[in-house]
Amino acid sequence: MSIFKEIKIWLTDILCISNYDRKVERKFWKMRRLYERGGYINRKRAKRLENKLQEQYQLKIPCTVKIGDNFEIRHPMGIRIGPTAEVGSGCKVYPFFVAMAAVKGDRELIKNHIRRHAKFGNDCLLGSKATVIGPVIIGDDVTIGACAIVTKDVPSHSVVKGLNQIRPKRPEEIPDKYKQAK
Repeated sequence: MSIFKEIKIWLTDILCISNYDRKVERKFWKMRRLYERGGYINRKRAKRLENKLQEQYQLKIPCTVKIGDNFEIRHPMGIRIGPTAEVGSGCKVYPFFVAMAAVKGDRELIKNHIRRHAKFGNDCLLGSKATVIGPVIIGDDVTIGACAIVTKDVPSHSVVKGLNQIRPKRPEEIPDKYKQAK
């Protein structure tokens, strides 16, 4: 074995870097690029890749979700985001996160392109086993804790835990780029 492979194995063990997460993320972004490229064949291939991701990893993020840059999927098991959701840039999603609609299968809303799922701002952290229900608006730099349930709008620079328990972030928790904007 070469010295480079040994170093890579050593770094992987120490830094807990896994290729598993990156592999799923690369497949996800490939699916998005194919869908956005348009055309019958590309959309068909994107749908096939979406189904494959759902079967293998229980990752249900449809091609129609509007997603910003630097979207990170951390440990991609059981993540479900609805088709009319909008996700800002720099968001991190942890396992078993669910963003669902309050009304199931209302055809008129879907035909009129009315958003039935949440709209997330930039730099959100969406915790493990958290659930967001309905067309709520989540502001920028929001942390939704593990096992939290959100059913109402959340202002920017907030932390959510439990059932709609919202508190503003302390000044030392707010990133510098948002402090300068104030």
